[in-house]
Amino acid sequence: MLHRMRHMQERVDLSGHTRLERLLHQQVRETTEAIVGAVTGSLATPRSLLLGRYDNHGRLQYTGRTTTLARAASSAVAGLLASARRGHPWTGRPFCGRETLDVTLVEPELVVEVGVGVVRDTSGRWRHPARLHRARLYLSPGEVPRITALPRRHPSSTGSTSPG
Repeated sequence: MLHRMRHMQERVDLSGHTRLERLLHQQVRETTEAIVGAVTGSLATPRSLLLGRYDNHGRLQYTGRTTTLARAASSAVAGLLASARRGHPWTGRPFCGRETLDVTLVEPELVVEVGVGVVRDTSGRWRHPARLHRARLYLSPGEVPRITALPRRHPSSTGSTSPG
């Protein structure tokens, strides 16, 4: 992994950037848990997983999407998914990225371990696709870390952050 990260750095010309910008460009990854709330593809052969975490108000919030699943991972996950019942928290929510995604909502019961980049947007979503590691069958959705939004900068501040 470290070799691949170094190789990726060598391909990008960062000579005109400050040292801090070069360090921030390096993609640092961590392993964490998330709840599967939807899939692209079908329940029988999911192509990717749409992941979420509960916020402090108990609402399931979208946090990111996995990379395209390998065939073996798709088959393994397919047997663990259940079609969403009425009242799914993401009903009617559009999922857009480079294109609008055609998703199948699933019952948010399956917890998975994923590798994610530590870079998040201000709402707490992962900026880069997650890599599926495995299903965590012994964990319940309530045991997954809560989503936390990053502090927003006040427009008139000079570098301080406020929790707003």
